[in-house]
Amino acid sequence: MTVNATQIKDWLTKESLPLWSRAGMDAEAGGFTEKLTLDGLPILGVPKRARVQARQIYVYSHAHLLDWTPPAGGPSALEAAYQGFDFLTRQFWHDDSGFVFSVQRNGAQADARIEFYEQAFAIFAFAWHFRATGDVAAVEWAERTLAVLDDEFADIENGGYFENPTHDLPRRQNPHMHLLEALLAWHAATGEDIWLRRAQDIITLFKLRFFMPQTGTLCEFFDAEWSPAGGTMGKTVEPGHHFEWVWLLYKYGQASGDDISREAYALYKFGEQHGIDRNPGPASGIAFDSVLNHGTSLDENKRLWVQTEAIKAQIARMEFANDDQAAIRLEELLDRMFGLYFSVAHGNWQNHLDVRGKGLAETAPASSFYHVFMALTEVLRVRDGITSLA
Repeated sequence: MTVNATQIKDWLTKESLPLWSRAGMDAEAGGFTEKLTLDGLPILGVPKRARVQARQIYVYSHAHLLDWTPPAGGPSALEAAYQGFDFLTRQFWHDDSGFVFSVQRNGAQADARIEFYEQAFAIFAFAWHFRATGDVAAVEWAERTLAVLDDEFADIENGGYFENPTHDLPRRQNPHMHLLEALLAWHAATGEDIWLRRAQDIITLFKLRFFMPQTGTLCEFFDAEWSPAGGTMGKTVEPGHHFEWVWLLYKYGQASGDDISREAYALYKFGEQHGIDRNPGPASGIAFDSVLNHGTSLDENKRLWVQTEAIKAQIARMEFANDDQAAIRLEELLDRMFGLYFSVAHGNWQNHLDVRGKGLAETAPASSFYHVFMALTEVLRVRDGITSLA
């Protein structure tokens, strides 16, 4: 079954964006809710994570740029984005040392950890908020957050950034990937080369440390000096992150003119050959959560975000490599997404499937909307030539 442009636009504009800007926005206490029930009701009694606020700021900033108009009575995309921006900058920033991990509904600290991952997503959110609004406060917050990373997180000796100021192990590629995404977003928003130069530093680290050319894989976990972590941890790879890097590498190549197609294709090839469930059944064709670097599946369950990144990888292969097989895979993934993951209440999602394609999650996390929205708007842009949600 082909999922056409009208189905995608209707699901985004009439169902999901309205749901998550109403039930998914905490109009009383501020910011965005952490999760909804599967039938679309807000769950308010849990801490709010910084990454969720940042991701929802992105979604509604991007929705504004794509001309989304909400149904009567609902907040506009900019109103939703500004509420998230205000809540994140007012409640999460701590003593000029960065954004804390989570706060209670009323803004009191819940988890005071200050992690690289949260700072990277804040910088990403600020790029899209600036692009949507032109608000110079977003630039100031991005520069402030980057200064914290440079002063408190940077590893001068080995490159990259530590997980946190206490240098906890293992080190991970993941927050660096999201910082790369943020830097590319800032370059797209401003055209300034400083953001691309910073992105190049992450690409260099990727080539030297993260990418394993002998297996064509992306290592996830490392020791203090960027050697792969010992045991199973150092051999564990995530197909979703392979696909996410494929999209980012092609985007970086487009912005910089650097040729990174060899590494991008190696990651794509491994993900498609070893990260996809090929067994007969309803879950056939969708990606596993994790595998070993020689291809053995570690976890036969399948999260929604992994499929969205697989979609983005197909889009990148279609756009930059004229890959006809990727176009076929795209349709398979969209069919599974709409048929399995979007089978709950309108505009909501089942976040995790088992090997039989049955739902595992009892709630719908807001954190997934960033993945879903980016993937589906990329499909509309590249496959369908649509750059407006109006």
